[in-house]
Amino acid sequence: MAIKIGSLTLNSRVYVPPMAGVTDIVYRSVVRLVDPNCLMSTEMVSSRALMHQKDTRLMDLDTAEHPIGIQIFGHEPDVMAQAAARAQAKGADFVDINMGCPVPKITKGKDGCALMKEPDLARDIIREVRQAISIPLSVKFRLGWDDNSRNAVEFGRMVEEAGGDAVTVHGRTRSQFYSGQADWHAIGEVKKALSVPVFGNGDVFDPTDAARLLEITGADGVAVARGSLGNPWLIPRITKFIDTGILDDAPNDIDKLITAYVHCINLIAYKGERVGTNESRKHMINYTKGIHKSASFRNRLTQITTALEAHEVLSELALQTEGKEGLERFLRGTENPNYFTYSENVGQRYRDGGKHFHIPVQANFAVAT
Repeated sequence: MAIKIGSLTLNSRVYVPPMAGVTDIVYRSVVRLVDPNCLMSTEMVSSRALMHQKDTRLMDLDTAEHPIGIQIFGHEPDVMAQAAARAQAKGADFVDINMGCPVPKITKGKDGCALMKEPDLARDIIREVRQAISIPLSVKFRLGWDDNSRNAVEFGRMVEEAGGDAVTVHGRTRSQFYSGQADWHAIGEVKKALSVPVFGNGDVFDPTDAARLLEITGADGVAVARGSLGNPWLIPRITKFIDTGILDDAPNDIDKLITAYVHCINLIAYKGERVGTNESRKHMINYTKGIHKSASFRNRLTQITTALEAHEVLSELALQTEGKEGLERFLRGTENPNYFTYSENVGQRYRDGGKHFHIPVQANFAVAT
């Protein structure tokens, strides 16, 4: 089922929406390796920071990751319009406006979900942005500020009237943050009121969740955020299940460990060893969740400072998980993995046989028993 967002045609009903500190270019590269068609977006970018030449790296895009959007946030219509124009110039397929972030440091400045309390200002922002770009425009918002001010249906109508081509609705209020259960029926009410595509968001952690969300809401697509942390394979599994009814198996534990290491070294290649290693910790912790007796290894992963340390911890976990055979498969997978990294000029993609960032590792562990 193809979805049309303005002039953009999608071949997937799955969207990986912005997650601050997560959906950077490296995370998206991992997603794209397992799913060629899902919709993705960058982390949210401050429109005001862009005016001071800050946060520009958050807008880095790779030629291989389309369809891709850039999400912006702010509350000044003219500044937001300038940021949107820069996003289009960067090569984004669409611009997304964040009107749903619940974090206090965002909402205290009238940004994010605070705009749901000021729909007139939100309308002005959307109209200004719409006039500044020719690519599609989407808006992400929640059910409302709190249970006493649920205005998602009215807000959605305003977004469409002001020029939005699609919306993503998180099924919680701002006051809930991520607690409780997402109200999928409320998302369905927004879908009934709009003619533009609606992506439902909240509490999708396996393919059956996605199918139930789509059935209950009638939404055009499903946005998968926290469920994809350490589990990018969820995205193609959802696509296959909603398209065919076939439920693929979850990935093998060794595949998770190989991908965790690949994610780590790509972050180091892109951001440098200190920053890349620090940021890789949370990802490796997510990849190892659910692996039997992995808690102590996760504690060690919170302390790593180099790629070699990461490799040692993951190697030991591979050995514990599937014995010598599992360890050897992990070592083969990380010795020359099918991954890509980035040149100094982001946008050039390298695969096997090209220029790699490679961390030499000791294979002595292979003979351990």
